[in-house]
Amino acid sequence: MGGLMNPKEFVEWAKGTPIEILIILAALYLLKIFLEKRIEGFAGRVEEIAKTSLQIKSAIRQEERGELVAFRTAIEEWEDALQTMVFDYSMNLPSAADIASMYTRDKELYLKVKLAVVRAGIYLRDKELEQQLMRSVMKLRQTYYPLINEPMPRLIDLQARIKPYDIKLAMFEKSAFKDLSVAPTEKDREEYAALQAEMTEEMRRFAENLLKEYRGIAEQLVALKEAMNTYIYMPINHTAIDRS
Repeated sequence: MGGLMNPKEFVEWAKGTPIEILIILAALYLLKIFLEKRIEGFAGRVEEIAKTSLQIKSAIRQEERGELVAFRTAIEEWEDALQTMVFDYSMNLPSAADIASMYTRDKELYLKVKLAVVRAGIYLRDKELEQQLMRSVMKLRQTYYPLINEPMPRLIDLQARIKPYDIKLAMFEKSAFKDLSVAPTEKDREEYAALQAEMTEEMRRFAENLLKEYRGIAEQLVALKEAMNTYIYMPINHTAIDRS
């Protein structure tokens, strides 16, 4: 007989069924209800765990991206300082030229870059990427430092030779251009112009050498940024707390 029994049929059936069978059927029915509730609760718990996992992963990814952005910022700041160091020194008045402060700034920016690499490596849990970033940083240093160190001794010497004329002109200006004893002579102006021409030539050579090397620098920077962008822009679309 197909279909469910109506109440009358069930009562008649129950009258002729042994009590042991009825107890077993009742126990099975209660077990069915219990299991359905447990499965329903488990499904809700799985959904809750998945949601929490995704939230945790999202938070971790934000921290990872933050560290990579910090590294990108640090490397850009350091590279800009390396590119402009020679020009900045040459633009200072001889009395204000201070090589020690420039090297101190480079030291601070370089340390900032190294620490950013370490922090990014820790957050990303990727030793290979950390090593790649550090190799790129070292390569940048090895490329830039010879370019900077080559003209700097000559620039320091030129600034030292210009300084007496700088002082003399400052004294003449202080006298409202009236004290002729400190007024620049024709020879002073000629020597000053010659020193300025030498400094301009040093700047030209530095810029030329920098341009020769910069294609290789730019290529490694592009590769570096692409490696980081893989992590920075990776979508968060599943609940596993990893990067696969």
